[in-house]
Amino acid sequence: MPKLHLRFFWQLLIAFVLVITLAGGGMFLAGHIALTKLGPFTRDRASATTRLWADRLANYYERQGSWKGVDTLIAGYPCGPGWGPWDQGWQMEYVLATADGTIVADATGERLGQTLSRREQAWATPIMVDDQQVGLLLLPPFEHFGAGPPAIAKRALQSFLLTGLAIGGFTLIVGLILSRGISRPLAGLTAATQAVAAGDLSVRVPVRHHGEVRELAIAFNAMTEELARADELRRNLTADVAHELRTPLSVIRGKLEGVLDGVYPPTPEHLSPILEEIKLLARLVEDLHLLSLAEAGQLPLKKQATDVGDLLRDAQVNFTPQAADRGVTLALDLPSELPKVMADRRRIAQVLSNLLTNALRHTLSGGRVTLSAAVREGMVRVTVADTGTGIPPEDLPYIFERFWRGEKSRSRAGGGAGLGLAIAKHLVQAHGGEIGVESPSEEGKGTTFYFTLPLLPT
Repeated sequence: MPKLHLRFFWQLLIAFVLVITLAGGGMFLAGHIALTKLGPFTRDRASATTRLWADRLANYYERQGSWKGVDTLIAGYPCGPGWGPWDQGWQMEYVLATADGTIVADATGERLGQTLSRREQAWATPIMVDDQQVGLLLLPPFEHFGAGPPAIAKRALQSFLLTGLAIGGFTLIVGLILSRGISRPLAGLTAATQAVAAGDLSVRVPVRHHGEVRELAIAFNAMTEELARADELRRNLTADVAHELRTPLSVIRGKLEGVLDGVYPPTPEHLSPILEEIKLLARLVEDLHLLSLAEAGQLPLKKQATDVGDLLRDAQVNFTPQAADRGVTLALDLPSELPKVMADRRRIAQVLSNLLTNALRHTLSGGRVTLSAAVREGMVRVTVADTGTGIPPEDLPYIFERFWRGEKSRSRAGGGAGLGLAIAKHLVQAHGGEIGVESPSEEGKGTTFYFTLPLLPT
């Protein structure tokens, strides 16, 4: 049998109804119990009052021999101790009749001479003189109900019930409004989620509520934006890889076809370009493999105590010939003492290599590239600063993306496939550090790349 699944709106509404029912029922039950316990007390007090007045009226009849003038006695005599305003005089309804039921006195005077009904005679208290019934006393409302609950208790319970129903109805309306207000944004979020699952990454939910619902909407929109960006990067990656492979494959194909057709003789002069393109392809495949491992967090690192100063000095030695060929000065600026870091020496050397290659490529002859390091906030900060062409401000957010090249000078003809900075970013992050770039807004003012590495634990 399939399970019944209620929508969130109906679940909330049912929950409100159950809470209202339980609360209202509990209040009514508590009031009923309290008033029921009050009933015997009120009946006892009423019975005591009735007996007191039955004795008084019996004494009056015994003295007077009749009921003449009895209304004057009743109007001026207190009802008895402990009855609040009744202690100031008779202020409740009463009916006094003869033994046969003829009314001789009542609170309003409207029933004089009338006869008590059989039901009233059954409720009335007999007035006895020398074991002979001389009259009947009726004190409503207590005696109207005999052994049942007192009238005041019944009216209180009725009021309690009506008030509870009114409060329950109002609460139910408020609950209906609140349930609708809570479920509506969730329903919209559900529809948006289904659209994303169907492949529509452009969908967004409105952020017009407060509290957790607002945070959920913001998080959902951020997620869809990131998914859209990731999907765009995936598409771009496919296109970029195809573009990067197309050029060397075209060169290799053209050269080989020329050799096979006899256009070019199979000499080192014509075979060397083929070998260079093959090396370029191998490097591209290796970089893509390294980048995929780093992005997946599966890149193996052999971390050990590493002297950053030694790494920078080695980098200066290795890149000085390349800098000299370009007419660029490669300088080194290190403090006298630099603490060691926990890092994979080979991977950090690769980061330095990528940054230096990029800096030298975009620094004109006569320029300067400076390697430096310093301790900041418990991290070693390594800086590669150049006096090159700089990076436009609008390109800075994308500088570490795969295959990104913002201008012609960064095209493949200038060297590189646009993976070096992306690889450097993921290698630094794998070490628990951060990497960034700073470049003045004026073009030609140079660029500064930096990355941080955690110090060796003490």
